[in-house]
Amino acid sequence: MKNRLFTNFWSIFSGFVLWSFLSCQATPESNGKAATTKTKATRVYRTLNVRDFQAKGDGKSDDTKQIQQTIQAAQKGDTILVPEGTYLVKTLVLKSDIHLKGLGQFKQTLSNDTQRFSRTNQNSSAPLFFGRNLRNISLSFCATTTNEALYISKSTNIRLTKVEITGDDKKIYAFPGLLFYECDSIEIRNSRISNYGAPRQSAQKYQAGTGIRLLSCSNIRISDNTIQKNGENGIFMHGSGHATISDNHIAHNGMSAIQIGFGKTKREQQFQILNNTLSHNAADAIDINNKITEKPFSIYCIIKNNKSFNNGFVAGESTVDGSGLATLVNVSEVQLLQNSSRKSNRPALYLERCGAIQAENNNADNKVELVQTFGKIVLKNNTFDALTVLAGTKGRTLQLEDNKLRTLLLPNGIAIDSLIMSRNVLSNASLNINMQGHLILEENQVLSQQPTGAILLVKINSASLTNNHITSTAGSAITVKRMATSVHIEHNTIQSVNACVVDEGSPKLALLSNELMSIKGGRLNRTLVSYNPNDLQLKGNTHKGGKTDNSIRLEGVGHAYISQEKIVSGYPDYGKVVIKKL
Repeated sequence: MKNRLFTNFWSIFSGFVLWSFLSCQATPESNGKAATTKTKATRVYRTLNVRDFQAKGDGKSDDTKQIQQTIQAAQKGDTILVPEGTYLVKTLVLKSDIHLKGLGQFKQTLSNDTQRFSRTNQNSSAPLFFGRNLRNISLSFCATTTNEALYISKSTNIRLTKVEITGDDKKIYAFPGLLFYECDSIEIRNSRISNYGAPRQSAQKYQAGTGIRLLSCSNIRISDNTIQKNGENGIFMHGSGHATISDNHIAHNGMSAIQIGFGKTKREQQFQILNNTLSHNAADAIDINNKITEKPFSIYCIIKNNKSFNNGFVAGESTVDGSGLATLVNVSEVQLLQNSSRKSNRPALYLERCGAIQAENNNADNKVELVQTFGKIVLKNNTFDALTVLAGTKGRTLQLEDNKLRTLLLPNGIAIDSLIMSRNVLSNASLNINMQGHLILEENQVLSQQPTGAILLVKINSASLTNNHITSTAGSAITVKRMATSVHIEHNTIQSVNACVVDEGSPKLALLSNELMSIKGGRLNRTLVSYNPNDLQLKGNTHKGGKTDNSIRLEGVGHAYISQEKIVSGYPDYGKVVIKKL
């Protein structure tokens, strides 16, 4: 970032002396002349009233010079008091160890306002407050501004409390409300930041104007604020880390509520995003996008107990963004816990080229989407509409435990080393498994109302289906194709209007100790159909087929090993298949 501002203002105020102070101290409020407070060490801290330096606050006079003189007269630990009134100002330069308490209203008035935000011009030359190489300051004020309300660079220990700022909502290319560059130890709380930039004009395009913008900063705390109606993001962080963003209301912004971008310093780690309400933003609730590193970068981020709704729209039209919980790209070591999302237009959780991601106890009305590659994704005890893996995706481990989903959408051509599903409830599933890797389904409840049935195993290296309850009301429950190998179906309860299991020649398919029941409503009343069985193994299964139909029907040629089958209703028809005992 270019700091033309520093050069301009330091030349104007070259006669001012910057003091070196110790850490900031709390000071009493005063409406009179310089009040004093003595500490045990007899150090005296004063409260300087800008009115005593001839600031008028009448909404007509330019008070820039008088307030700046008050700041320059302050010494370490002093507080500048701005009593009630309206103070017209251009730009004020801050000092270290000096605090400001504003009871009145600042109104920034610039005679020549032609600057606008761009990638090469990310700060104006005339913010309301400017500071460089500061330490230990605290600010509380109200203002309407033309450019930034605050621009601070290369500073440490900056506290903003009860700041209320409003920008220019007519600007299409607006500067941010609060801008920090290369700062450490920043706290912003109990503040309101709004209207920095015009409302977003189009669902296809966005424009500048961010509430809080932090570049190359660390040790940040943003809490209990309202950040709304800004042209772009509510909070934007780039190349920054060690941040807590909690208990904020971030709404009606033109891009994401919270966006985290990455620089080359690799300091983007240690984030806590907690207890926020994120609504009606035109893009994502939370967008964390790493375009820098080749592999997923471990950011050690906790996203917990946030509430999100109605993100991803401009005047009712859907944008290309709008995740309800988060969009995560090329990152790892992220936990999403106890969040909720409603009525956002894109996947609740979008994961692209991610490493280790854990999502637990979240509730959303939209889906989870996995794209390109992933390491280990664990979804536990969530409610989502669906989980979609896009075609061509490759991953190591996808583990689902105790979730409530409508279905999983697994297209052709994916590769997942281990797909593990335990104790999930799928309310209307049609699982098309056509992938390289290994599948474990255990103790799930799978209901399908689709003509394609509940589970279709097209291609898999190995599959174990154990202790599941599977019901299909419109098609066969489980169909196993020839390219699905090493498939074991054991101790399941399977009900279907057609065949409970259809085998199309899967090598050494094993059905062991299952309860297979044909239910009314289908064309067939069979428990098992096998075409050209390839060493099919049946042992200890219970068959409840139609009374006048085959419960077990083997067609074509091949071999089957059968032992201890119990046929309660229906009858077997083995055709020309060679039957052997296990």
